[in-house]
Amino acid sequence: MNPAQPFTHKAHDQDSRMLRNQETVSGIYAAVAAGDITAALGAMSERIEWVVTDGLPYGGTYRGRTEVLTNVFARFETEWDGLEVVPEELLAVRDAVVALGRYRGRHRGTGTLMTARFAHVWRFAEDTAPTAFETIADTHTMVAAMR
Repeated sequence: MNPAQPFTHKAHDQDSRMLRNQETVSGIYAAVAAGDITAALGAMSERIEWVVTDGLPYGGTYRGRTEVLTNVFARFETEWDGLEVVPEELLAVRDAVVALGRYRGRHRGTGTLMTARFAHVWRFAEDTAPTAFETIADTHTMVAAMR
């Protein structure tokens, strides 16, 4: 908000929405860290569109909670030991939250420990649940750990 402009309810409503969106995303990461994938998925829209960076074996676009569970979270569980998704910074901008952070884990097939940077973009089109997610990740480091 420009300090030279008078305060409006619209600006306050947008600030409140951005804070609520940021809290929702923070709660999703907390649920994932606690191993409560059901709660994490439950905080997302039933119609979530989830985009995983091309270059990863499970790269692609998944639609709906079931596809995200099957193609993302289940694979994390079967392919990685102790995989952590650690957001280091959350930035709320309009109807989006950007998370900057790191993945950490040991690949089960190779035993290689991996730490890779990520940027996650969460988009909100509904009042409280993210409707879209995209990960931009250091695929080189992740794939190297898998080989």
